Amino acid sequence: MEAYFDDSSDEKRKKFYACGGLMGSPEQWDGFDMAWSNVTCNLEQPFRSADCEGGHGQFSAWSKPARDDLMRRLTNIIHATKLHGYVSVVPVPKYKKIFSEAKEHDAFLLGLRQSLINIAYIAEVLKEDVKLWFEKGNADAAILRAYNSIADFRNWKPTQRLSAISFDNKKLRPLQAADLIAREGFKHIDNLGIRPIRKPAMKLTGRIYFHLWGSDTLRYLADNGGPDNLNLLTSWGEYKDAPKFVSGVIRPVRWNPEYDKAT
Repeated sequence: MEAYFDDSSDEKRKKFYACGGLMGSPEQWDGFDMAWSNVTCNLEQPFRSADCEGGHGQFSAWSKPARDDLMRRLTNIIHATKLHGYVSVVPVPKYKKIFSEAKEHDAFLLGLRQSLINIAYIAEVLKEDVKLWFEKGNADAAILRAYNSIADFRNWKPTQRLSAISFDNKKLRPLQAADLIAREGFKHIDNLGIRPIRKPAMKLTGRIYFHLWGSDTLRYLADNGGPDNLNLLTSWGEYKDAPKFVSGVIRPVRWNPEYDKAT
């Protein structure tokens, strides 16, 4: 199996930090690559979801209907190739409140660890090894350390399914799709209770699974060894006193405002 992941956040990284992407077989990715290439062949640069949405960069002269149509066609490709996505979302203010000495990328790295663990679990269920790709960036060394710590963790069998990790740029088309998924996961959580579910997320209903960290789960993590406690992160559900995540498949449902009051 092959999985491609990226990060997404608001411009100043003050609200949420998401790590998300897509997983599929080589055959699925081959079909994806051909279709994505056909739709994006006239773009001057690799597709970036935030630029398309906001009309920035190469999309600055595009009308909103044209940008919306491109997004529709790209999400249709992900849907048609039956790739499945996962997004872990960490609220930055809550993370920094509980982990007061947190560094710039620490909230993202927690989402990364959870994503890697989720991918390893799925790969074990499928009895397939999985190789991962991330976009090159200034957090590569930290991502690699997080990956190695999980891949070398032998207290949980699924980690042995993580076979390799690579870094590449956005010319790699699956990383463009990972950018879209991470962005949609971030926007889905950011918009809950404020705006209707976005059309790309609606198109991918049932295909994107997410976890949202809250104050309760972050506090429990802090009280039990922190983000490096892989025994906890890989077996969270087996700890009877561990709080549950806000999680599930993205669906067109109303957000429960009581969650924010409680956390």
